[in-house]
Amino acid sequence: MNIITVFGTIILGFALLLIAGVVFFSFLKYIKRKYYPAWKFPDYISVGYAEYLYHKYIRKDLPR
Repeated sequence: MNIITVFGTIILGFALLLIAGVVFFSFLKYIKRKYYPAWKFPDYISVGYAEYLYHKYIRKDLPR
């Protein structure tokens, strides 16, 4: 019975964690829809521009 109890506790904890995650992200989505309906944010960056920024600010090998 001890192994079954431990297994059940682990599964219950995992399920509660998933439920808490769903509630949290649903709340974030509600905030976004209510207060920021037309918010635009670029979710990607072109590889060429990322390489340009890397060489400009990190490697500093581009002429000014």
